[in-house]
Amino acid sequence: MDKEKLIQALMWISAFGLSIFLSAISIYAGFNNVRKAGDYTILIIGLTLIPVIFLCAYKGFSLLMKSIFDNK
Repeated sequence: MDKEKLIQALMWISAFGLSIFLSAISIYAGFNNVRKAGDYTILIIGLTLIPVIFLCAYKGFSLLMKSIFDNK
């Protein structure tokens, strides 16, 4: 088991969790802001964070699998 890849994988997975949290909060606040003030800025920020969620998840879990299953 490669410890350095494992540490990098945990960093990507933690970024995955943080981006889920930030995206959910900003989408919720954005929809409330659209309903009350008609401003789409926060909603657009939340929606642009969605690809970041998938990127961090892919990189994190692929590095985790490589660190566990690669035998070098």
